[in-house]
Amino acid sequence: MKRKKIVVAVIALVLLGGYTAGIYAQPAEGVTRTQMESPELGKNREEIAESVLRDTGRSDVYDLNELQNVTVYYGDVTTGPERDAVVTVSFGPNDTVVAAYTPEGGVYQFVGDIGQFEGVQNIQFIPVPSEGRDVVIVRETSDQAIGAHEATEQLRGYLYTGGESEGGEEFSNVLQTTQQIQSIWNALWNTEEGQNLDNWLKVTENTESGWKLGEEIPSLEITRYQEYLKADNGQNELIPQGQEFESDAKRVIVERYYWSNEWNRFILGEATDKATGEKVAVIENRDASPYFLAGFRDDSFLIQRRDGSEDIIKDSGLEWLTEHP
Repeated sequence: MKRKKIVVAVIALVLLGGYTAGIYAQPAEGVTRTQMESPELGKNREEIAESVLRDTGRSDVYDLNELQNVTVYYGDVTTGPERDAVVTVSFGPNDTVVAAYTPEGGVYQFVGDIGQFEGVQNIQFIPVPSEGRDVVIVRETSDQAIGAHEATEQLRGYLYTGGESEGGEEFSNVLQTTQQIQSIWNALWNTEEGQNLDNWLKVTENTESGWKLGEEIPSLEITRYQEYLKADNGQNELIPQGQEFESDAKRVIVERYYWSNEWNRFILGEATDKATGEKVAVIENRDASPYFLAGFRDDSFLIQRRDGSEDIIKDSGLEWLTEHP
């Protein structure tokens, strides 16, 4: 009799366990159209955020009680007949998750994880005719005090690849360029002890950026207004106020990023790596930074190779195939 009771108890536990697991292992059903259309209404915000965290594998990373904002943007991320949705889920000024969804019937199904960003000011969609879809442009804001006190804005571009990128990700990074910089540091941090203890340094960059669309090859022209400033402060532990800085140097730089069908990304130009004879895409001029005015000169470029890997090469190590940026 005892044995019979034990068997019955085990069966009951198994059934109960299976029922409980069934409750918490329901298949993801996507986000409804109604939720996407009104992300801030009622429970929509929490339910959308919960779906995004689950779909991107971050459910254990964030606490929904700390959720601040959910914003939905629409563009042609995939090649489907309807516009797709890009959702930003913010857990504060320095932590935002971005994911893409595509409409199927009455719901939006998960497309891919675009990434995790410090802060997202907005999302823009740039059509690339040769791809038949848009590049998702994320304007990321960052404010940090590791070393220099630096606040920046960057444009980061992502193209949906369906997992066919070099790393197997759903989205490939196809653009990364600074739009604004303000950085302040003390000269003591990069000089020998006892030198310029009261000298505070500052670099700034503001830009005017414009997309040229409507053609087979979209492009982005950026005019960079850069300045290097100095301030003497008898109390070197305190950052001077803005009016205490005096201009030491200024310059204006114009750069043009254009879409390359060969490289499937935005580039500044093409060159040959003299060391290997390999053709490479030039994706960043490291001396176009405002830190150049403060003496941080690199004389090099960030390049991308055929396998998708990136490298830094001195200008002297490149033979230019296009106009020198």
